[in-house]
Amino acid sequence: MSAYRVSLKSLFYIAVGNLGLAAALDCFFTPNEIAAGGFGGIGVIVNSLLPVSVGTVVFVISVPVFIWSWFSQGPAYTLSALLSTAAFSVFADLLSFLPCLTENRLLASVCGGALYGVSGAVLVRGYVAGSGTDLLARLLVTKIRHLSLGSFIFICDAAVVLASVFAFGDIESGIYAGAAIAVCSYTTDRMIHGFNKAVVFEVITPDGESCEKLSRAVMEKLDRGVTMVPAVGMYQHSERNMLMIAVSPKQIYEVKDMIRTLAPGSFAVMLHANEVIGEGFKGLDVTVPLKDLPDSDKM
Repeated sequence: MSAYRVSLKSLFYIAVGNLGLAAALDCFFTPNEIAAGGFGGIGVIVNSLLPVSVGTVVFVISVPVFIWSWFSQGPAYTLSALLSTAAFSVFADLLSFLPCLTENRLLASVCGGALYGVSGAVLVRGYVAGSGTDLLARLLVTKIRHLSLGSFIFICDAAVVLASVFAFGDIESGIYAGAAIAVCSYTTDRMIHGFNKAVVFEVITPDGESCEKLSRAVMEKLDRGVTMVPAVGMYQHSERNMLMIAVSPKQIYEVKDMIRTLAPGSFAVMLHANEVIGEGFKGLDVTVPLKDLPDSDKM
């Protein structure tokens, strides 16, 4: 945890990410009584019952978690979560004047969930320590080791959604909250893992000639790189060459035709990749471990 430190770049991500979260809360969730999990969801519930702002509720209930985190995870990690939660709380109250953009609760859950997801991905991109139920789940998992981090987050969010059903006296509130959480999770995953999907072919060619022909065709006609890996068939202990080829989805059928015509008798496996990083493919993975980043990019 000592690798964490606050930089101007980190503060930028904290500000932008939490601004988006607060906007989603004030424009979609709070006016439609949608408690989409997390401490923000608790804030929506309390705000509907008492004259207390959502931001105030979020920060107050976070204080015990910060104290626990300070002794459990250390001051550096806790500082990041504290700054993130403080930013969210302040923005949530400052933007409370914003109008409700739609009174259609299904549309609000989808749009709010999408904005929540994008904003959450921004925080991940900034390598910001988790706050709210995310931080709580990280602390709980150190004490109850037989459950995963994802399980704890799910339990925390489910508890908030269930509480909203009783607080609002409306089961539809829980359904819309669940929909918002699902949209948020999907959007965050897509932002983190990238939209740059690809297909990877692993082709075991029967001989050196077909291996050379197929490789050259892929490189020259499709402008894609090819990696050859020596392989041994364990049934007859025969030496073969395996080609690894990463292409875009629209090039699938071209590769299949090339294998069929230039390397008949090959054994090919087609795998779907969420993202490919490197030359010929756009985008970089935003989930690089902190230890692999330059010092200037770490918190």
